Amino acid sequence: MTTLTAAELDQILKNAGLSKTVYAYVMPETEQVIDGIMGNTGSPERAAFHDMYTAAWTKKQDAMHLDFFKTWHEWTSDVVTLGDGYKYEYPTAGASEPIREAIYQYGLHTLQQGLKPVIHIFAGEYEGYKAYADAAGIQVVEHDRNHWWDTLDKIEGHHQFYLSHPSAIDGNIWPEYDSFMHRLSEHNPAAKVMLDLTYVGCVARDFHINADYENIEQICFSLSKPFGLYYHRIGGVLSRTESKGLFGNQWFKNLLSLKIGTEMMKHFDVHELARRYQPVQAQTLTQAAEVLGGEVKAADIFLLGTIDIPADPKPIHQYLRRHATHGFARICLTPTIAHIVNPEISPDVHVRYYEQLQLEPNRGAVMP
Repeated sequence: MTTLTAAELDQILKNAGLSKTVYAYVMPETEQVIDGIMGNTGSPERAAFHDMYTAAWTKKQDAMHLDFFKTWHEWTSDVVTLGDGYKYEYPTAGASEPIREAIYQYGLHTLQQGLKPVIHIFAGEYEGYKAYADAAGIQVVEHDRNHWWDTLDKIEGHHQFYLSHPSAIDGNIWPEYDSFMHRLSEHNPAAKVMLDLTYVGCVARDFHINADYENIEQICFSLSKPFGLYYHRIGGVLSRTESKGLFGNQWFKNLLSLKIGTEMMKHFDVHELARRYQPVQAQTLTQAAEVLGGEVKAADIFLLGTIDIPADPKPIHQYLRRHATHGFARICLTPTIAHIVNPEISPDVHVRYYEQLQLEPNRGAVMP
């Protein structure tokens, strides 16, 4: 087998307009909504924009995140069942902030009780769970999702389980999610699940997520991938118990980001943009198959695809595989999607940028 460096394998993907890392796509629809919020000089929109920031002593800003959460509940109502147990809501900088805060608070609280903190994930999950846990010195146990029932005896009552749905593992709705949650609730009702809904809004087909299991302690979400709002850092967390580390976020929040997120959800329903870009996803997959070989499939998340690992895998297949037990590899389609929508955008423009800075692309990038 030919030995290639990670840089050479990454270049193969770039040449194909693909990526191993999942990048958000800044859509024309996103830019239009933001332009509408800012408005022209002297317009009512521009006056309303400035008004968000003035007269802080009146405390009018304190409630400005409430419309954001009200809109998120309405936006997700067709696909997510929440129940009434989540009494606390905090605006956050994407999903990374609440994930990091949850892990650090869990580790501290568990150690104070004289117990060893342990976090469980499925192999190939979002890298940030393990990265934040490692930084806090917390043990992470990975499990094969294909044999999820074998994990139940390994989860103790004071442990946490981090789970993304739709799944970052393969970009799909996990069909056994409810079976897993039912069995965990019966087997170990004290173990807490931290549910990551970052990819809600990226799926064209109808689906449903029951988030009303008592095991679920917190739900985090982000609008980065659904709307291409990565660097606006728009997200939130719903919690059954008060988060003292996030309490101050009711004041320390980005008003413009919350406004942009609210307006995007009001403009486009939870399936609309994913359905609009589904044909572009299909076109991108056709091009990917020509370069990578093998059967390339569309993931439920419109930014992603998967490729089955052949019996005699190429180095590029091994490079893309997220875990040794997986018979598939996940591919990000964002560079080519952006190029198809706007041919003036080169799929490898970010590569040239990093070359100018003499930096390595994607180094240490784990944020959702």
